[in-house]
Order: sequence, then C-alpha cells, then structure tokens
Amino acid sequence: MAAEINNESKIESKRENKKLLPYYSDTIHIANPTSENGILCLWTKKERVIEKLSEHNYCFIGQLYSKDYGLQILFRNLLANPQIRNLVIVGVDLNDAGTGLVNFFTKGVDFENKIIDTDITLDDKLTKENLDALRARVKLHDLRKLKNFAKLESYLEKIKPQGLPQGTFSEKIVIPLPNVAPPIRFPTDFSGFKARGDDFYSAYRSLLSKLSRFGIFDPEKKTLTITNIIFFVTKFSYEDKKFLKSRKKGKVKKISEFLHDDKTVKTIIILELDVWDSLKDICRTLMNQENVCLLIGKAYVDEKNLEDVVELLGTAQRVKWEPDPHGNIVIRVEDNLIKATHFSQAGNVLDEFSATNARDLSKKIASSNKISMIYHALDIGGELAKAELALKRGEKYVQDKN
Repeated sequence: MAAEINNESKIESKRENKKLLPYYSDTIHIANPTSENGILCLWTKKERVIEKLSEHNYCFIGQLYSKDYGLQILFRNLLANPQIRNLVIVGVDLNDAGTGLVNFFTKGVDFENKIIDTDITLDDKLTKENLDALRARVKLHDLRKLKNFAKLESYLEKIKPQGLPQGTFSEKIVIPLPNVAPPIRFPTDFSGFKARGDDFYSAYRSLLSKLSRFGIFDPEKKTLTITNIIFFVTKFSYEDKKFLKSRKKGKVKKISEFLHDDKTVKTIIILELDVWDSLKDICRTLMNQENVCLLIGKAYVDEKNLEDVVELLGTAQRVKWEPDPHGNIVIRVEDNLIKATHFSQAGNVLDEFSATNARDLSKKIASSNKISMIYHALDIGGELAKAELALKRGEKYVQDKN
C-alpha cells in the first residue's frame, strides 16, 4: 500500500512539473515552484550544482547541451512559465550555447528569427513578438566564470523578487514543439563507409544511401562525393545478373593499382569511381564471382544522376536482418549477474563478460569491439536493459522475449 501511495505521489509530481515546464520536464529538477529564478548549468551536471543550493532560492535547474534545439525548448518553457524573472547560467559552455543565450537577451533576433551575431536560427513558431516580450520579462545573469558553486547560494539570495513589470504579458503561452525535418546530408568524420549486402542490389542501395546522406557536393565538378568505401557483395543473385546483363555493355577502364584474388575473396582497389554507371559495368564483369570486395578511394555521382538516385532510394526497401560479422551476443541472468557470451557465426564461444548492471556490461562489450553493426548494438542495448530490470525484480529473463 505504501508503495502504491509513493508511486502515485511520483506521478502527481511529474504532472505538476509538466505544468510548470511542459517540455522535457523529466530532465529538469524542480525545487520551489513559486520562485522567480531559473538556473541553467549548461554541460556541467546539474547534480553538482544542486548539492550546493537551498531549494527555496530557485524554481528549476536544468542543463543546456544544444545551442540550437536546446534554446528552442528553453524559450518555450520560459514562455509557458510567466513567473520566471531571472535566468542564471553557470557551468562549462562546450558548444557556445551560453554565448547564444547571452546574445539573445542582449541583442535579440532579427526578422529572420536569427539570434543576432550568431549562427542560431529559431523556428518560426517562436514569433518575434513573443521572443521580444520574453527578453523584456527575464533578466539574464551570466555566471559562467563562477567555478565555486557554493557561492551561487549567496548570489541567489541577493536577487529580490520583482513581480511582473508594467505592460509585460503574464499569461501562460504554450507553443508546440518545432517540426523535425531530417536533412538530406548528415555530418560525418570521413573515417570510411561500409556498403555490404548478400546480393548486389542490397549493397548498391546501401552505398547510394550513404552517398546521398553524407556526400559532399562539389559545385565546380557538379558531383556528390564520399571517400574510403568498402563495397562488398556476398553473391550476385539471379535478379542481379539479369539486371547487369540487360545493361548496355560499358567500357571498363583500368580501375585498380592492386588486385588480390584467392578462393575466398576477390578484392579490387579502385582509386576513383562513378558509382552510378561505372560500378555497374565493373560488377557485370564480376557477377559470376562470390565474395566480391571493392575498396574505393573516392565514390561519386554526377549531378545529372542525382534525381535517379533519389528515385531509387524512394522505392520500397527490402528489410533484411544481416548477421553481424563480429558474431552474436547471448545474454542471460545468473548468479545475481547479467552475463553476455560472445559466439562466432559458426557457434564457437569467443568470450564472456558479466556485470551487475546494463551500463557497465555495455561498456565492456563496446570497448572490446564485439559488435560491428548499429542495429545489432541497439538490439543488444535494449536486451541488456531488460536483463537489468529482470535482475532487480527477481524475474525470469529470456532474450528476445517480452
């Protein structure tokens, strides 16, 4: 009964927090709901600051990691809580989110909703009228140089309640979250790309997907390019061969500086390759081989073919679960531990790890390079969380089961 009451109390507390700050309220610590002061500790863990403060001196404390999306969430929460009059920023500013915040309150936004003298553009749901009113209501206190958080307590005590100034809006304004529109191209570290598949179509689609997302466009050459690619086809299917044979026979130029050919893998190194046409011409000459590996220094697509690339990627994708070349992870709960056994594709035991919680075990698995594919890592992460929950509850854990 006590547990039920405690659980109901937590649920009610979350509801109250969401009333004060409607967005990402679970990540924000609420102290005194009647206070006019809010605190942002940027990249510094909020727990380090909380332990130095009396809760009656502030309404909330949160972190600010993103200078773009994070500011958009912050401004929405401040608009939804009109009693906040003071915003104090402390802590480490790793990506200039604090600088963006200072510029917003000191300089404002232009008519394109860009914070003046920054590269931060706010979404159009945050109107300039509301943003200007927010700047008039809230005073920013920039304490980023403060290293001793114990001194923050006395600073907060010196901030006297002011109430709302004459002519400033006092109504609660709740603005919907901005729409998330994934970009066509994503950031990358240019460390290399793998495009592999059981057949040519799967590998080729993977290559074009990476090229369209991470490629760099050269306006002079009119090409979209990525570098350092491993293109691997396990076996050309009947449909692959039919498609490649139907193409007009291309002229394959000298494509490699090194050729390795043995019974297991045929490997070709290619310095530069047009992957829309020339790659198909090369694969036509290799389609009777198995385990074909092309190491491509620079892969590109001409601008004239980009529309065809987008159209191909827009077709229905064949979803296939490919086995991780690094092997499989089998998880069990035993002897008050979460245990993970690493098997090769042939079923041989390669290694075993154990820990009392999912976080520590995931670090052991990741640091030893037991997983090479993203969706395999996501799956194992979910399973480790389930295993930890089963261990804490004393319940039976079965991998891949609810």
